[in-house]
Amino acid sequence: MDIKKIFFALVVSALLIGGVCAASVNDFKIDDTYKGIYNGQYYSVYANGNQDAGISIYKNVNDDVYDDVENDDVLDHVIHHDGREYLFSDDDLKVDVGSDHIANFTDYDHATHGVSEVIDVNGEQYVVVVWAKDSTNMDSAKLLSALNDFNKNNNVKAIAF
Repeated sequence: MDIKKIFFALVVSALLIGGVCAASVNDFKIDDTYKGIYNGQYYSVYANGNQDAGISIYKNVNDDVYDDVENDDVLDHVIHHDGREYLFSDDDLKVDVGSDHIANFTDYDHATHGVSEVIDVNGEQYVVVVWAKDSTNMDSAKLLSALNDFNKNNNVKAIAF
C-alpha cells in the first residue's frame, strides 16, 4: 500500500469518527461573564458571580431518564431542572415565541425572566436558556444579546419547537 493511500485512509477515518461524536451539554462556548457551576449529562449551568443571571443548556429530551444521575439542587428555586419547561406556557410560566423561534419567558414561580431557544447540533437538540432574576437590572434586550452571542460563538441558530 502506498503512503498516500494510508494517509488518506487515516484522514477519512478521523473525519468519520469526529462526525459521529455528538456534542454534549458541556461542549458549548460560554461567555467569560458566566462561570460553570454545574455540568451533568442532562444539563449544565453557568452563572455570573452573584448567581442572579446565567445560561443553562439542557438536552431536549425527557429528563426523567436522568433523575438518578443529575443534581436537581443546583440553583433550586431559581431555574427549572427540565429545560422543556421554558418552551411552553403554563400557570406559572408565560412564554411568547417569536417568528425567529426565540421565546421570551416570565417565570412567576422562580421570579426570573429571560429568553430560550432550541438548537440542533449534529442531530441532537438542546434547549438554551439565558435567564436573570427579576431583582436584577438585566432586561430582555440584554439577555437576548447574550443569547445571540452564544449562537454566534457556537455557530448555531434557533430552530422551530
